Amino acid sequence: MAGVSFGLLGPIRVWRNGEELDVGSPHQRGMLALLLLNEGRQVTLDEIVNALWGREAPPSAVGNARTYVSRLRRVLTDGGAAGLGAEAEIRSAGRGYQLVVDPGAVDVTAFRQATAAAREARERGETTEASRLLRGALALWRGPALDGLSGAFFEGRRTWLEQLRASAMEERWAVDIEQGDCGEAIAELTLATSAEPYRERLWELLMWALDRDGRRGEALAAYRLIARLLDDDLGLGPGPGLRRMRARIRTAADASLV
Repeated sequence: MAGVSFGLLGPIRVWRNGEELDVGSPHQRGMLALLLLNEGRQVTLDEIVNALWGREAPPSAVGNARTYVSRLRRVLTDGGAAGLGAEAEIRSAGRGYQLVVDPGAVDVTAFRQATAAAREARERGETTEASRLLRGALALWRGPALDGLSGAFFEGRRTWLEQLRASAMEERWAVDIEQGDCGEAIAELTLATSAEPYRERLWELLMWALDRDGRRGEALAAYRLIARLLDDDLGLGPGPGLRRMRARIRTAADASLV
């Protein structure tokens, strides 16, 4: 990839023309991630200190933050080619900083743009394009979001990003099932329901995929399994989504007998 690009969907990384740059210590990487997550908006020194250290901030925190900014500026401007700073520049803004960069150079932004475009394509009935966009978006992930960063701020952002990833996976499975490409979806959803047995949406998708694949009996057996798990472990019944999926499959089964 030409130019500078940033990775937050995994360990914090920066590349120039495909070559990785050294962006320093975990706190310095945290500073970079914080600026990138704010998408060009000003981040005050108070916000920086809170994100990087929380209540454990040392007296030197503000000075340390300024040092990290200075070092990151040097990385971005001296990382290789002249003119790189024009592509990614940390600017002083009031009592804080902002990172000005092409949004498409940040994997989080590229991921969100691609998933939004996929939803629009699906609404237009362009399921092949939606599947392509979703697969491309999910391929941007290199591991847990913001991997290597700790603290309440980054934990909160990590949870948010992982929820976006989970939604994109569910959307990709749904699109594949709509297209009749059920084999891969069934295999992945079988693993997903084992890993997260109480996520009812995964079971809905698995039932749908099995039914579309001509395995209606297995689809209804999956319903009985999750219903038993919910009852035995949580004292709950299946939610409306699962009940609707079972009714839909049963209706189709009854219609096939007419």
